[in-house]
Amino acid sequence: MRKNIAGIALALVATAALAGSQENVDALVVAIENGGCVMTNENRATILAASRLTEEEAFDAEQTLYAEGLAVLEPNGSMSLQTGTCSAS
Repeated sequence: MRKNIAGIALALVATAALAGSQENVDALVVAIENGGCVMTNENRATILAASRLTEEEAFDAEQTLYAEGLAVLEPNGSMSLQTGTCSAS
């Protein structure tokens, strides 16, 4: 019984963390889209402020965007979004 309760608790914590991560990704996407679809060293602070994410949360969200093919690291170090909104612009 204790193992089942511990397993359920662990699953709930993991699910909450994943949901929070997706919320962070969504917040970063909106902020970058509103900032012109590219995040550079020059506009990063403005985009992070708009997304209301910490540096760590933003880093994790960026890694998710790269992994999902929704962002590209450009040769100049900027990050370009490849979302429907950004691809259309």
